[in-house]
Amino acid sequence: MSCDLCIKHLPGETDCVWHREHKEQGKDYGPHNILPSNVCPIMYHTLYPYFLGALFGAKYAYNEQGDCQVCCPAAKGVDVLVKVRPNDGKFEAGVDSDWRDVIHAEVVAVHGDCPYQHKVGDRIVFPTTRSMRTQYMCPAGFNNLFPFLKIDIPSCIDFDRVRCPDWMENIYYRIDENSRIKKD
Repeated sequence: MSCDLCIKHLPGETDCVWHREHKEQGKDYGPHNILPSNVCPIMYHTLYPYFLGALFGAKYAYNEQGDCQVCCPAAKGVDVLVKVRPNDGKFEAGVDSDWRDVIHAEVVAVHGDCPYQHKVGDRIVFPTTRSMRTQYMCPAGFNNLFPFLKIDIPSCIDFDRVRCPDWMENIYYRIDENSRIKKD
């Protein structure tokens, strides 16, 4: 499954750490530099508030390490733990070696066929390090634009059985036919 997105950051005066070096020309983002780790855009959108919470010190209580359990909306989808861990130097390319803690989601279960081919052990890094800021789009910007993007709904999504983001609970929703976006 591919993510064929194109987003343009427009030029303009800013001191934003993500955009200040591009304030004169702006920056074009394409399929390979919007999201890290070849992550499903729907999963990334689901993870964003949990990543943001971890960044600002939210206290999650899934386990003694303070991890948070999150899942994609697919009924038979992917379960992850959002973690903050010391940088052991074994994170994906782009994570600065001097960056102390890395916020990421680690795949702990895959319950069906994932079109993005996520597998147990995969890590989705929240791009907060200096070098990742030059490589990927600002996650807050992506999250804000998400409802307006034309994103193919993955085949794993069943509108008659959409999961709550907390995989510890057994909560599902059905989206009424008239309320659904159209699958291509």
